[in-house]
Amino acid sequence: MEDEDPMAGAFTGPGPQDLANGTGVLASALVREAESLARAAAGLRETLDLFLIDGFSPEAEDRRVMREGTREAAALSGALLLAARQLLRFTGDPVQAAHETVGRLPRGSLSIGEIVGHLRAAALAPVTDDGAARIAAATIAETFAEEFAAAWAKAALAGPAKGG
Repeated sequence: MEDEDPMAGAFTGPGPQDLANGTGVLASALVREAESLARAAAGLRETLDLFLIDGFSPEAEDRRVMREGTREAAALSGALLLAARQLLRFTGDPVQAAHETVGRLPRGSLSIGEIVGHLRAAALAPVTDDGAARIAAATIAETFAEEFAAAWAKAALAGPAKGG
């Protein structure tokens, strides 16, 4: 007579290889998000240059908003690249990756909501047919996002950000 449930222990979550693959696909998706933002920043910058070159001079406030948008998109792109790098550096330890990322980011023009939003978007768009890696990427992204938010809040309470 067997008392154990035949499905007990059947799913234990992603294994070490799945986590490594999930980290890779998440980092790759973050790089794609960063590239998209960098292209947007370049497009904004070219638009600003076009207005100034053709003799059309928008109001000073319009130019300031466009320059600010360019800087913010570039900063966010850099933040996503840094997050991807830290995730790969600390594969299997998204908590450490999150803390290292926060420690290296200037927070002056960055929003935690934007960074986490792009992280979650990247987790939903990995280019792989490996289901276990996709599950691992989503798990890693959520762990990273939670720790990142906590570390960001703690750093904000501790004082001014580097470079910000």
